[in-house]
Amino acid sequence: MEGVTEIGGEVFRNCTSLTEIKDLGRITSIPSYLFADCTQLTSISIPASVTNAEYHAFYGCPNLTNVYITDLGAWCSLQCAGSYSTPMDYAKHLYLNGELLTDLVIPDGVKVIRQDALYNCTDIQSITVPESVTTIGRNAFGSDYARVTFLSSTPCTQDGLGTDIHIAVPKDAYEAYCKAWPDCADVIVAAEYTEWSVEVTAKESSSAVAEAIGENLLRHVMRLKVTGTINSYDVMVFRNKMVNLEELDLEDAHVESSEYAYWSAFHTLDSVITGCFVPNNITALKLPKDTKEIGSYAFAKCSRLKKLELPEGVKSIGMYAFDDCSDLRSVNLPEGLTAIQTGTFYYCTQLDSVKIPESVTSIGYQAFESCFNLKEIHLPTDLKTIEDGAFRDCYSLKELHLPPYLESIGDNAFSGCSNLKDIYAYMPSIIPIGTGTFSDYAHQELYVPEFLYNSYYYDTNWSQFLSVNKTSLSPDDYVKVPTNSDIVFADGDERIPEKSDGTPVDGDLKEQGSFTVEGAEPQPFDTVEQNSDGEGLSGSLIGEGDTEETNNLPVNTLLVKIQVKANRWYFFCFPFDVTIAECAYPGQYAWREYSGDIRARQGSGGWQNVEGEKLMGRKGYIFQSSDAGTLVVKLDKPTFGGDRPKVLDVFASNQAANANWNLVGNPYSSYYDFVADTYAAPITVWDGTSYQAYRPGDDDYHLQPYEAFFVQKPEDVETIDFMPEHRETYRKSQEAKNQQAKARRARGIDAKRHLVNLSIGTSETETCDRTRVVLNEEASRDYELTCDAAKFMSSNAAAQLYTVETAGRMAINERPTAGDIRLGYVAQRAGTLCIGAQRMDLPLVLVDTQTGITSDLSLGNYTFHTDAGTFDQRFLLRPAGEATAIQQLAKATGVAIGLQDGGLNIGGAEGKSVSIYTTGGTRVASLSGNGFVGLPNGIYIAEVDGQSAKVYVK
Repeated sequence: MEGVTEIGGEVFRNCTSLTEIKDLGRITSIPSYLFADCTQLTSISIPASVTNAEYHAFYGCPNLTNVYITDLGAWCSLQCAGSYSTPMDYAKHLYLNGELLTDLVIPDGVKVIRQDALYNCTDIQSITVPESVTTIGRNAFGSDYARVTFLSSTPCTQDGLGTDIHIAVPKDAYEAYCKAWPDCADVIVAAEYTEWSVEVTAKESSSAVAEAIGENLLRHVMRLKVTGTINSYDVMVFRNKMVNLEELDLEDAHVESSEYAYWSAFHTLDSVITGCFVPNNITALKLPKDTKEIGSYAFAKCSRLKKLELPEGVKSIGMYAFDDCSDLRSVNLPEGLTAIQTGTFYYCTQLDSVKIPESVTSIGYQAFESCFNLKEIHLPTDLKTIEDGAFRDCYSLKELHLPPYLESIGDNAFSGCSNLKDIYAYMPSIIPIGTGTFSDYAHQELYVPEFLYNSYYYDTNWSQFLSVNKTSLSPDDYVKVPTNSDIVFADGDERIPEKSDGTPVDGDLKEQGSFTVEGAEPQPFDTVEQNSDGEGLSGSLIGEGDTEETNNLPVNTLLVKIQVKANRWYFFCFPFDVTIAECAYPGQYAWREYSGDIRARQGSGGWQNVEGEKLMGRKGYIFQSSDAGTLVVKLDKPTFGGDRPKVLDVFASNQAANANWNLVGNPYSSYYDFVADTYAAPITVWDGTSYQAYRPGDDDYHLQPYEAFFVQKPEDVETIDFMPEHRETYRKSQEAKNQQAKARRARGIDAKRHLVNLSIGTSETETCDRTRVVLNEEASRDYELTCDAAKFMSSNAAAQLYTVETAGRMAINERPTAGDIRLGYVAQRAGTLCIGAQRMDLPLVLVDTQTGITSDLSLGNYTFHTDAGTFDQRFLLRPAGEATAIQQLAKATGVAIGLQDGGLNIGGAEGKSVSIYTTGGTRVASLSGNGFVGLPNGIYIAEVDGQSAKVYVK
């Protein structure tokens, strides 16, 4: 627009795409409404030729904050018609020849400073007025606490400077200015006394600072640097006597405790800033280097504070420490700070950016609420928690990056952030959010890494975002990938790139987290920590390929971190050799292995200390530590896929119950569904206090990662086939268990094999051990390796239960129905015990030969008193009176009816209907085919094809 001297009114009105004006030629006047409603206009350059701006020239330009001028004198003399919608209404940032004006010196020769000339220029901190100025218009210096220094000894004419500025004048003219400008007398000071640097030593009963400066000069001080020691007396002087103090430098001072209880807390000060520390009109503050803590409300309501420098040693900032510091623009938060507390920066409306240190792990309730000008926020990588309302109403925020380790976001954390459009979520652990966590799920864009897309898209909470997008990753987006969720790197998905130093990322699998890699494209990791609580919760790794060349989940180092209790045995089997010395232990430790040969020859024993430097891969061991803590097992370059059959060893014995015992284990780094189609004989596992026997097919047992167990090799079985399709994560194992339980109930019971599950405990709700009897007319009374399991005894359990046969003590005893069944137990101490039945496919009664009591276990538990010791002769099991009727019903109809906690289990009823009646004849349930019927406790009559039998439900 070079050469243009005039522009007609409203030429640019409603140019909503106009963002900046760089050249207005040599125009002398800006007409009314020239740029009205240019809503996106952010900056304009005003030439020195402009002497007049008409009213409403910039009406409806809310974003016009940057105004550039080339002649400060011309700007000060710029006449603005009207009282609003001029450049001065919006010029927050005023630039002279491209430089931001903060300390403004008006050129000598300027006579008139027009009305509103510097109104709203909030960056300007000081103004120097030359002697040539004779007239100052209303609001010429705005209302944002600028410090104005007048060089003239003669007061000029002014039309309302206001009280929100500080005025420095020559000391000889101080009285003249106070008389000429009585409305400003409280903020007029003598320029010669405004700046002080004092070194003091705190006094016991008075202010050392007041003494060093002189009490009569305290009100003139605007800038003060203090070295030495100060206390509560000096703090009182800062607040109440230095009414014009703007800048306070305490960097080289030390605040001592004092008995003078000025304000509520200052008598206990020592390297801690508490209470209301400085005057409300302070604009800049340097705290003592040795400050360790900023207490709650320390700077609350310091509405003029623009800049605060915190020492590097500050480790804690209290609640609402900067509450309503409405002019605070920037603050340095030192490394080492771990938390931003409740309301720390609440209502700091001018705070436009803040770098949160990487040491911060939590951001509290309302921490940045109503920071209207906050345009960007960098959240530290290790941040764990963002509490409710933390960034509520920060409506200048446009983009948000949520870091990978974040564990919780409170409701309303980002509500009211109306301009927040792009949200990047990098958390592999999908954390819940509320309906009010963000402002507008329908119009905000959520961006997630490709490998997390499905997890976020289908998550109950995050699916609130209408738009979920895949975003590419760059190096160092992840240094470590933490998760307590199931992460699947699907075939074709983008993989996580290496870090900028060329090394793969690390992984951190929490107790319920997992990594699954599908397809040939590998997802490499450097070090992965796989965490286990030692009680059944563990992270999982599932990949393909069992060689280094085929491995799609290459891990340089796998650290299996298991929480162990002191003096408790744990059963482990690792898929690869482990160097014992490379493991980390919480205390003195022992590794032991089991000899099936010793058991076969001697009939008992078998435990031996491990000889050598390594634990051999796919072999079972037990571990114990003298101290509780973390056992860390190191595996170098493991693989995670492939079939992993385990050959079982033969150990011949004259007693079948002692033959062919092998201690083996889960060869995968994941949970494993031990199903009957891979191995059908019983297995024996350790639950932390006692041994429990399970039989695949009768039980649905899911092995934990690296869990070892005992198994006896049947004569016609050479291996246990571990197959990768049965691997699962913790969540998948829980889902599978629920589905398998439902399926078992749906198919009912086996009409030929009647299961009776018995338990013993110290009370009706506290189970210590269990055993099983399987009544099968086709079974043998001899010990059968395919279906029977010998009882392993423990010295840790309060009570243990087993059946007694010629072959010895049995954990699982499959046998014909005829004859009494001897039930034995071990009690660690004298007291009360309970024996109960959780499942009885055929009703049995318990005969206590010591007391002569016969208890029908279908009606409830049997409670008895016992001495400590082993008792193999006290109890007998035999069919109840109703068993004959149930057997006769089964023989006549083919339908088997069994008791299970909460109802009846029915089998052999294909094509038949089973009706259940009360003893009064009311039908309460019916079932077509096999399955489970839930019923309240009581006595019922079951009827099939006109045949009936009495049944009990407990």
